[in-house]
Amino acid sequence: MKKWAKRLLAKKFLLPFLFSNFVGLLLAFVIIVSMIMMLVGSNQLECEPESSSFNTVAPEESGAVPNSVDEFVQQHKDAYVLAWKAGGFLPSASISQTMVENGFNFTNPSGTSFWQAHNMGGVKTSKKGDFPVTLATFGDDSVDITGTKPGTNVGDNTGGAYTWFKSYSAGIVGKAEFMAHQTLYTGAINNTDGAAALTAIFNGGWATDPSYLMKLQSTYNTLGKKYQWLDQEAIAQHGTSPYKAGGLPSVGSGTIADKRNDSNDMDSGKRAKIIELARSRLGIPYVWGGRNWETGMDCSGLTLLVYKRVGIELPATSETQSNFVKEISKDQAQRGDLVFWGGKGSSHHVAIYTGDNKIIEEPQPGQVCQEVPLYGDHWFGTLDGLGEDSEGSDSTDSNCEVSTTDTPDTSGQVVGQNSAPTLEVPAEYKGKLTLPPPDNNNYAGNNYPFGQCTHGAYNRMAQLGKNIEWFSGDGGNGGSWGASAKARGYTVIKGKPEVGWAASFYGGLAGSTPPYGHIAVVEYVNPDGSILISETNVVNIGSGTRSWRVISKETVSQVDFIQGKGQ
Repeated sequence: MKKWAKRLLAKKFLLPFLFSNFVGLLLAFVIIVSMIMMLVGSNQLECEPESSSFNTVAPEESGAVPNSVDEFVQQHKDAYVLAWKAGGFLPSASISQTMVENGFNFTNPSGTSFWQAHNMGGVKTSKKGDFPVTLATFGDDSVDITGTKPGTNVGDNTGGAYTWFKSYSAGIVGKAEFMAHQTLYTGAINNTDGAAALTAIFNGGWATDPSYLMKLQSTYNTLGKKYQWLDQEAIAQHGTSPYKAGGLPSVGSGTIADKRNDSNDMDSGKRAKIIELARSRLGIPYVWGGRNWETGMDCSGLTLLVYKRVGIELPATSETQSNFVKEISKDQAQRGDLVFWGGKGSSHHVAIYTGDNKIIEEPQPGQVCQEVPLYGDHWFGTLDGLGEDSEGSDSTDSNCEVSTTDTPDTSGQVVGQNSAPTLEVPAEYKGKLTLPPPDNNNYAGNNYPFGQCTHGAYNRMAQLGKNIEWFSGDGGNGGSWGASAKARGYTVIKGKPEVGWAASFYGGLAGSTPPYGHIAVVEYVNPDGSILISETNVVNIGSGTRSWRVISKETVSQVDFIQGKGQ
């Protein structure tokens, strides 16, 4: 086309079109440019997760709100592990308690003490001396106890103010330290059972809500147990009893030095006691995850409970126990040492060596605790300072396992450690009991289900003329009798038993079932602080059979004792 023709077309058609549609064309241009920018922007956003992996700023510093509890825990995993070391409060229990207190409240970040004060669940103001590790790790400005910071107002009419923490990590560690520095919550500290730890803070009076315990236990079952892997990690790093009252552990870069059992923790006499205790469990069924001395346990539960009864704290699983010990050769192995199957740090089974190439183990579901010859590909582990076995590593003479040399004559004395239940009054107590023998009568007002511990305790107290009224609902659970009775005006004292008083065990204590607990009656108080109790629903469950059991002074210190009201 000739140039003059092109100019004519442009002048006659194109220019008029452009002038008449200028606004529309401009708008179309703007829309097209905007769409291009949006596409570019979206591509940049898709790449941000990769670049953010190099960002070391903690979520609380960046202001990011997690999308779930799991995301929050993952972001603050190191803080939960540090809290176990600093205050001895188990991560799974801490997470559960935070959920009960404020639900983490991800949808309202400006409305709670959790988001404004980084307070992980009702931590009241006290003194800065209660937070040594928090201050040393996160800085002098990480804790404020003036009650003037945002989110520190207490709205439950219990007085005081909430402690303010600079960050969520500081709040997690600070809560554990606060608990550890209060005498009311000692049962929760260094407690490797999450349900029992939560029961202990309830018994210590953390909250005034009478349903608080049930909320804690329910939340632990549905949420807390999901984070038992974090418990194992904390225990593997810092042991089963990390908190030591009165001492500030060394800190650095947000971590605390590990603490193991002292080299003098065990001696040769304890080797014999380990074997004696292990053999007393022969025939007890295997229960996966079980930690009940009477009703069942798994392989690591057996070793944990046996060692605990001679004063040695082991981690909770075969994996963590295998990391806890020093590997030795078979020639070095002695009675009371541990035997593992699987690599160090990844063992899938553990047993107790009894000498003469034999072990005691809880084998697998459907079987019971047994003593059998060694088998398979295994290795031995011991603890520093376990000492030499005075009877020799191959001795099997059970009559010589407990040496009585230089042991003072204790005949006529009645002392006790936690014992298995018996149907008859133990022989050493006969002639010493001052209360009338239990009868089989059912007394008026007993609305508890027949066969339950509550049914038996109600009748026994009524027989003694020291009635304790019937408590309805959850308040009637054996472990709740102390709180229920106190609310009704009864005298309730923790750790100080009296003959003829009821004894309320929180869930998980002395083998009782969380969250329900147990109730019994004190029949005798020993000079060393241990007690003899009578109880039901322990032998022949649900039958109403009454049995007798000795409870150690260490357990007694955690029991609520209730004085009945005479007629």
